[in-house]
Amino acid sequence: MTAHDRPIGYGIDFGTSNSSVSIAYGDRVEVLALGGSASRTLPSFVYLHRGGRRAAGNEAVRTFLISGHEKTDCWNCPLAPYGWDTDCRQYRKGGGCNDARLLSGVKHELAKLGFAGTNSWATDFSVGALVSVVLSRLKGEADKTTGHVVGSVVLGHPVVFAGADPQNRAASDAEAFRRLELAALEAGFGEVAFLPEPTAAVIGEQAHRGVEIAVDFGGGTFDVAVLDSRGGTPHVAGIAGIAIGGESLDGILFETIVGPALGLDALPSWLFNEMRTASSVRLLMADPGIPAILARIGGRAADVVQALLYEGHAYEFYGAVESTKIALSNADTTRLDFEPLSLGVEVRRSTFESMIRPELDLIAATIDQALADARITAGDVDRVLLTGGSAYIPAFRSDLALAFGEQRLEQRDAFTAVVHGLGVRAQQLWGPVALRV
Repeated sequence: MTAHDRPIGYGIDFGTSNSSVSIAYGDRVEVLALGGSASRTLPSFVYLHRGGRRAAGNEAVRTFLISGHEKTDCWNCPLAPYGWDTDCRQYRKGGGCNDARLLSGVKHELAKLGFAGTNSWATDFSVGALVSVVLSRLKGEADKTTGHVVGSVVLGHPVVFAGADPQNRAASDAEAFRRLELAALEAGFGEVAFLPEPTAAVIGEQAHRGVEIAVDFGGGTFDVAVLDSRGGTPHVAGIAGIAIGGESLDGILFETIVGPALGLDALPSWLFNEMRTASSVRLLMADPGIPAILARIGGRAADVVQALLYEGHAYEFYGAVESTKIALSNADTTRLDFEPLSLGVEVRRSTFESMIRPELDLIAATIDQALADARITAGDVDRVLLTGGSAYIPAFRSDLALAFGEQRLEQRDAFTAVVHGLGVRAQQLWGPVALRV
């Protein structure tokens, strides 16, 4: 085996919706196909079972769909052998809980100072422990592919973490990095480095010219980096981000069209807001007081919430909302039909785009901030590199075309451009001396 065949380190893009891993060798970076398929992304789902089993990705979803309905009544639970002496927070007389949980959007919780994790079956699961389930899966597949146990990793991160306290950004960021590092260590890595995701997207390019900006519009955040190569040596001249992503736009679609169509606007405003996205709904699922609240509310709206939270429809429902948003990238009108809730509603792209206009304006301001920090104008930019699944939204692309010109926009692979750049950074950090910067 030559030195070029031995892995130097990994790059991991832990995303709100999808995650991926790249392998850095001395002479190349490869983005790994996962799960024995051609897909190079892993859905960022985490499966937990009371028996101790953990899983991530499609395996997590498949396992949950098979066993997620299984339940243990409190009176028959080994955690409460005497019917009252128990550390289980979900215990209640006449109650019970599911034997498994499926979590999504864990990345949203990284920077939340008041959120330590979740608890089930008298067990605390810290945010870092949940993230480590995904990182362990990615590391395991990469180690198996390379035939080596690799201990070094570059983790990507957003410029602004979703869920960060705007009044205490420094503490939120520090907590997010601490949790990410602990997750990587728990997954088996010994050396951990970090790189902003938009920087990874732009340094992964094989060649640089003039001024380039990379815009990464992902599931949880929007980030932008400005790379200036006019002096010969490329350097990141500006960087900015905002906690607006694809899931935020899903929430707007729910709030303005889907929720009212289901009659959920009759709910108390706090509960309606918590129903906007799959990430916020999972917190409701873990709250033992919600069934009693629904019983007091009553009516059609409470029945719909009951079905979403406790009858196994949440995963497919919020997936249908996201699919409707995606369909509007290629169609002027689409329908959202969800038979379990008797939902059928027509959604127009023009209506959706008018609803998300405030968020798109905030994104445009974020780009302006990065350019101002770099002391560069839009006219100086030679090309704009687009990554992230939400970058396909027509109104977003139209805004970029208006600011920079359609001919300067270059779409990169929505889900692998960042992780490839993280692998390039691993080469720079731990590879041959000639690669280091």
